[in-house]
Amino acid sequence: MQAGESQVALELAARYQPATKSEAIRRLWILGVANNRLNQPRAAVEPLDRLVAMVPKHLEFRLELALALLRAGQTDRARYHFTLAKAATVTPAIQARVQAEIDKIDSSKTWQGYLRFAIIPESNAARRTAAETVSLGGLIFNLQPSAQAQPAVGVELGFGLAALPRVSDNVRARFAFDVQTRAFDGRAPDDTNLRVSAGLVHFGDNGKQLAVEAFAAHRWLDMMAFSRSQGVTLRHARLLGAQTNLIASITLERLSYLRPIYTVDKTSIEAQLIHNVSAQLQLQAGIHAEHRRSANTLAAGRAYGISFGGQFSFARGLRAGLVASFDQNNYDGVHPLFGVRRVDRKSALMLQINNQNWSYKGFSPVLKLGFERQRSSIVVNGYQNMTTSIGLTRSF
Repeated sequence: MQAGESQVALELAARYQPATKSEAIRRLWILGVANNRLNQPRAAVEPLDRLVAMVPKHLEFRLELALALLRAGQTDRARYHFTLAKAATVTPAIQARVQAEIDKIDSSKTWQGYLRFAIIPESNAARRTAAETVSLGGLIFNLQPSAQAQPAVGVELGFGLAALPRVSDNVRARFAFDVQTRAFDGRAPDDTNLRVSAGLVHFGDNGKQLAVEAFAAHRWLDMMAFSRSQGVTLRHARLLGAQTNLIASITLERLSYLRPIYTVDKTSIEAQLIHNVSAQLQLQAGIHAEHRRSANTLAAGRAYGISFGGQFSFARGLRAGLVASFDQNNYDGVHPLFGVRRVDRKSALMLQINNQNWSYKGFSPVLKLGFERQRSSIVVNGYQNMTTSIGLTRSF
């Protein structure tokens, strides 16, 4: 390698049988670098992937993998590893070069997409109450079993595609289509959401982005039209220092329900901080708030919430993320049957596990385990649910 004979080094390393972990690391490094130098980035990815999984803290290994992924056309994975590399202790000059590569990836994309499939057993997929009786006007009524919590098994499918044609050197248009569906075994309603959008994205230096987007959405429950909406979102992202990213947005939306018929105008704001502590650890925190206006006072109101969590990359490619969230939703109207204003308080916890080394034709397995509990001033709106998602995801 030092003499510039990459092909010879590659052949020698391919035949070598390491006896220790340090020898295995050295062999993988030679295989990765030699293939990169021979302009064979796809062949370089596999050994470098294994190398980063074995020694996730090593900056040089991760940067070499990111460069191989970039040259192999796997820009999303390359961006991920560049971002983690930036969080390692490096000089400002190297940080600036890595950020320049991230900016180049963001501003050069012409297509984005994802495909997701999962099996989703849930303890209470329809989010129904666990109560067996309700009290109305001092009288006790028994709830039918169909109105109570019950387990269900479903399938989740998701597909999204976005085109980003160039408008100028720093501006791209964005036209996107997303469809999500959850189909259950009859003990919970099937739920399908379709969303289309069009907008503009401006890319600046040091991770700055400004986007404006108009969107329209439609929702079906059990194959029957349930709601439709139209709105506009303004989103801004920027770096705070070298390792923290801020994403903030404001959305104006008109939501029209079809069963029964009424309209809700929503204004919502969101902000999220993502901090890369190291090449292995990423922390995040978010807040959101919304205000709803409607002639139907049972739908009008305010909501706000917080979330926090993070993800950690272990050796051998294992990655785990944990997010906790707390939300409160206040409604303006007094319920005609229960005689009180509805106030919902929901807490949720979600664990996601995957392995960046496990992939088949671009599809990676993802395991999600979640728990949510909602307490409500109206008993039938309180529930708890445990969910599991075992699926495959591919981004491109």
